[in-house]
Amino acid sequence: MCDPVSVTLGAVSAAGGMMQAQAQHKAAKAAAARQNHINELNYRNNLNIAKERDQAKARDYTRKLQAAAAAQTALAQQQQLNVQERNRASIAAQQKLQEAGTEIAFEQQAAIAKQIKAQGTVLASQQSGQSMLLSLMDTERQLGFEDAQLRASMVDANKAYRIQEYGFDLDKFTADVMAMNRLPAAPTAQQASFAPIKEPEVQGPSGLGLMGGMLSAAAGGAAMGVGTHAAGKKAGISIMGG
Repeated sequence: MCDPVSVTLGAVSAAGGMMQAQAQHKAAKAAAARQNHINELNYRNNLNIAKERDQAKARDYTRKLQAAAAAQTALAQQQQLNVQERNRASIAAQQKLQEAGTEIAFEQQAAIAKQIKAQGTVLASQQSGQSMLLSLMDTERQLGFEDAQLRASMVDANKAYRIQEYGFDLDKFTADVMAMNRLPAAPTAQQASFAPIKEPEVQGPSGLGLMGGMLSAAAGGAAMGVGTHAAGKKAGISIMGG
């Protein structure tokens, strides 16, 4: 039989081993729980960051869409103004052409009146037949020259008008192109942020591990008690033998 001292030492050793196993089990379990809590907080924080980024991207895209719509409206208004300016310039040119035509028509009427007056003067001069005929032909020739000049002036006025109209079209086209070039590029929606990766759950120590540690501590305590008893017994025999 084992002596009481050996049994006590074995029990104390077993109890200490069990307490150490329980402490280690609790510490490992708390460490796993703490790491899982930290991982969950990091995951939620990264998730909120990604959400805020996507919301910022959505707001930016909305602003760009509104700016693009405003630019399209401004383009339509500018093109309408370009049409109005082209029409205004054309009307002014038409008015100028009409005034030139009116002036030429009055000059033609004045030339005809001048030619009639000249013919009357010739007829009243009582010239001889040949001289009178030559004078009348001269008045006709002068009227023809003046009429030709007036017609040439009208042709030039019409040519200038057509050149102006072509220039008005070019000016409008240039203004339209410049307005279109000021349009911003069509906005595109940005890609959504990738979802954060959730860390796998850290597994704490199992109950079987704790049970094994406690059984190991109990076995160690029993072995210590037996060893102490054997050592004491051997020491007693040696003493007695001495």
